[in-house]
Amino acid sequence: MTDVAVVTGASSGLGLEIASLLKQRGLDVIGVARRGPDIKGDAAQRATAIAAVDETQRRGSVKLLINCSGIGVFHPAGAYTDEEIADVIGSNLMSIINFCEVFVPHVGTIVNVMSTAALVGKPGETVYCAAKWGARGYTEALRAEMKGKRILAVYPGGMKTAFWRGDPKADTFMDPREVAERIVETIFDTEETELVIRRS
Repeated sequence: MTDVAVVTGASSGLGLEIASLLKQRGLDVIGVARRGPDIKGDAAQRATAIAAVDETQRRGSVKLLINCSGIGVFHPAGAYTDEEIADVIGSNLMSIINFCEVFVPHVGTIVNVMSTAALVGKPGETVYCAAKWGARGYTEALRAEMKGKRILAVYPGGMKTAFWRGDPKADTFMDPREVAERIVETIFDTEETELVIRRS
C-alpha cells in the first residue's frame, strides 16, 4: 500500500519545500492550502481536514501529517481588528487542532510546525505569539495523551519567504529549503520530539 503524507500550507514557503522533499523520499504527498495543490480549502475548517482524510484513504495509507499552515499579522497591541485576530488564530492554531483531531485515528506521526514565537514573547507580535503558544500547548498535551504516536514539535525562526515580504530584516533570515531539510531529516533519521531551528 502506498505511503501518503499530508502537508498543510503546501502551496508556498516552508510547506512547499517540505512537500518536495517528502516526494523525493518516495511518499505520495497530498498538499493542502487555500490555493491547493491537491486539497483546496482553509485548514482551520473541518470540511478541509475531512476532504484530506478521504483523499489519503483513496490513495493509500497515511504515514505522516505535517501541519505547516500559518499567516502573520503584526501590529502594536490594541491595533488589531476582529477579522485579523480571527485569521491569525485560525491559521496558526485552529488549523493544527482541526487536522490533528481528524487525523489522530489514522496516522502514527504528526509534525506541528510552529515558530520560535511559541517560545518567547515578542513585541509587536502579541496575537501571533498567542496563537503559537496555544499551538505549543496543544502539541505538548497531545504528546502526553498519545503515548503510541510520535508528535514532533518544530520551532523555526524567520525564513526568506513571502510571509515576511517587505520586512527589511528578511534578507538575514534562513533559507526555507535548508529548514525543510532539517525537518525532514529529523522526521526520518531521528526519534526526536522537539526541534528548534535558528540561524547559525
